[in-house]
Amino acid sequence: MGNNDLSTEQAATLMKVHARSVLRWVNAGRLPAWKTGGGRARIRRQDLARFMRGRGMDIPDELTVTTPRIAIVDDDPGHVAALRELLEELVPHARIEEATDGFSAGMLVGTLRPHLVFLDIYMPALNGFEVCRWIRSKPETAGAAIVAVSGVMSPAARQRLGELGADLCLSKPLEVDLLRSVLREYLPTPSAQRRD
Repeated sequence: MGNNDLSTEQAATLMKVHARSVLRWVNAGRLPAWKTGGGRARIRRQDLARFMRGRGMDIPDELTVTTPRIAIVDDDPGHVAALRELLEELVPHARIEEATDGFSAGMLVGTLRPHLVFLDIYMPALNGFEVCRWIRSKPETAGAAIVAVSGVMSPAARQRLGELGADLCLSKPLEVDLLRSVLREYLPTPSAQRRD
């Protein structure tokens, strides 16, 4: 885990609340955190920023991330190309990387440590369900927002993905307005808007 992760006391200072409040949010699972070998909670800056944004709190400059990182995991080259083109238009300063199967997705996500993962669920070999489970099981990737996408998003798939920790389940193709709102919700920077 990175040295830039925050203790509960540091997070409390940035939020201007008592450290006990931060611990309650962590213990209740509302604020993602990982544990050190000694059992101390550590909070990733992007998770704290997302938590604060979701509660209408002002986000201090210390939590601003300048380069959003996005992973696209999909075996359909046409969908990957279309999604990349839209993302490059909506978030021109983002770092966007791709994986075409579940195995390479693990390496990509582990290395890139993306803020946001667009994850196809039906891929050969290791499917999106298993990739979602893997992302959530690793402390270094657990804070990534996971948007599962599929041409066929059944109620059963939505339920299973929710249980595995996906933040959102969407059907292909992704509409621009919906994509724009996803970027506003899950990227760590406030600007995810189209270039004029």
